[in-house]
Amino acid sequence: MDSVNTFQPNGRARFRMRLGVIGHVPHWAGPEGEPVAFEPYVREMRIWADLFSEINVCSPRGVGPVKGNVAPYCCPNIRWHPVEYTLLPGKGFQRLRQLPELVIAARRTIIQNDFIHLRSPGHFSLVGAVLVRAMKRHSITKWAGENGPYKGERLTARIHRKVESSPSKHNMVLVYGPTERSHQISFIPALMSEQELEHARSISSGKVWSPPWHILSVGRLVPEKGFDLAIRGLAGLKMSRPELLCQFTLVGGGPSLQDLQALAAECGVADRVTFTGALSFREAQEHYAAAHLVIMPGVKEGWPKVIAEAWAHGAIPVAARGGIVPHILRDENAGVIFEANPKALAAALANLLASPERMKTVAKGVYRYCDELSLTQFKLRLVRVLVERCGLK
Repeated sequence: MDSVNTFQPNGRARFRMRLGVIGHVPHWAGPEGEPVAFEPYVREMRIWADLFSEINVCSPRGVGPVKGNVAPYCCPNIRWHPVEYTLLPGKGFQRLRQLPELVIAARRTIIQNDFIHLRSPGHFSLVGAVLVRAMKRHSITKWAGENGPYKGERLTARIHRKVESSPSKHNMVLVYGPTERSHQISFIPALMSEQELEHARSISSGKVWSPPWHILSVGRLVPEKGFDLAIRGLAGLKMSRPELLCQFTLVGGGPSLQDLQALAAECGVADRVTFTGALSFREAQEHYAAAHLVIMPGVKEGWPKVIAEAWAHGAIPVAARGGIVPHILRDENAGVIFEANPKALAAALANLLASPERMKTVAKGVYRYCDELSLTQFKLRLVRVLVERCGLK
């Protein structure tokens, strides 16, 4: 076992079983040697750790310094089994050389555990999905991406979707939004604990609905997140409605930072844009609490947590049309949808900022959309699925 955690099974687990997790989330060794990984993923895995006696995670070893907002599991019943497999772009030949090791590691995980959880989409879960079906093992997949084909979808993702879409009595798939197949289960993600939701509402209660307006975006700074669209939209707003004073804060780190900084200067809004870098969830909450509007410009999201986090902090989500966003924001008071181009975003922002009383009224009502998004509700829904659909005792 490669994890340096002091391993101890969970004697109070609901399911006295070993859970094997196969996913693409990279892990690094933390300050004390313990594995750390992307914080939102870790927060969810802690729920699984509360339900199963043992969890064995098969995932890639992170390359280079720690990237993004990470956290330790803090669960002694989780062990990480690292796999040397690069996720860097342009490394296709290296991945081909490393593929046999991934297949061996995934197969070992399936053999040595009682039930399998695949974190999809990704190369790791694609290999796992093929193997669990070939080996006739029971599994549950969380498909975190868009549940349907989209423009620019990679070949491996299309293959993966075809595998996961094949009907199966033993391989359930959790998907966001409406479902069409009997083995697919419509599911929504975990957000925060009840205490964190209460804290979010508390720190947001003093929000003043008057200019200067605070606009926020949160996410890893990579091209597919569409933050260039957000900056261009703000530039369009400044040009068309210069009297609407606003400040845009972008929370997140990533390889696109310098490009986005240069774009802000090129568009003449550098003085209106603040880049904070990667922050912990608790630190990001302070920015949510101050925000009036939260822009979600990406069109390749699954269930965008940024929308739910905006609701939790009494901010209005302004989201690009794509994926299941129209389904999530089907209530006109849940947020605003814009076509994914700068002109449409500028118009949406102008319409909102020109009506402070309307914004205030909408913002007071968005809290109710968080009722089903607590970690406790996620756990209850998960147990129901595992018992009723997966047949776990």
